[in-house]
Amino acid sequence: MKKIFLLFIFAISYSLLAAQTAKTVLDKTAALCTKGAVQVEFSAKSKEGSSFGTLIVQGNRFTLKSPEASVWFDGKTEWSLVEGSGEVNVVNPTAQEIAAMNPLNFIHLYKKGYRMTMKDAGKNHEIHLNATSGKKSIQEMYLYIDKKTAVPKIVKIRTGRKWTSITVRSFRSIGTLNPSAFAFNPKDFPGTSVIDMR
Repeated sequence: MKKIFLLFIFAISYSLLAAQTAKTVLDKTAALCTKGAVQVEFSAKSKEGSSFGTLIVQGNRFTLKSPEASVWFDGKTEWSLVEGSGEVNVVNPTAQEIAAMNPLNFIHLYKKGYRMTMKDAGKNHEIHLNATSGKKSIQEMYLYIDKKTAVPKIVKIRTGRKWTSITVRSFRSIGTLNPSAFAFNPKDFPGTSVIDMR
């Protein structure tokens, strides 16, 4: 009985230690991603297809440019311009929609509402996050974080039954940008119609 009890205590202690270690790694990554703006070249793949682009993130703001579209998000409002459409759609996106466009969005999510485990994956840490509530739009994530630099390398996100895998091709700090860089400027796109869907 005493042996079983000790094994039980060891299992709980190991689980708590793993969670703390995963949180420590993600804290380092979050700090790296929130010291001004970072520019990320990425590729993404899901059942719907694949894409690539450039993402600039500063805090909870971001811009995204891909061959298909340009997106600006100022922390509340999103403007999306589909290539060749001549129209900008304006919405207040959900957490799920933001996560689908911003692979670094996990730095704002992991601290609350997720169980964390971590294991070794060669040069990376593999961190698995599971939502503690069925109400979370993102139910599960796998994060592959470089052990030496704390830079995210791969982000896999599950919403419902759908998985999206995002590979970070390059990651660099670019200083602090003016908040206006994360909002659509109609002067840069003369003749473009703005469709407010909020």
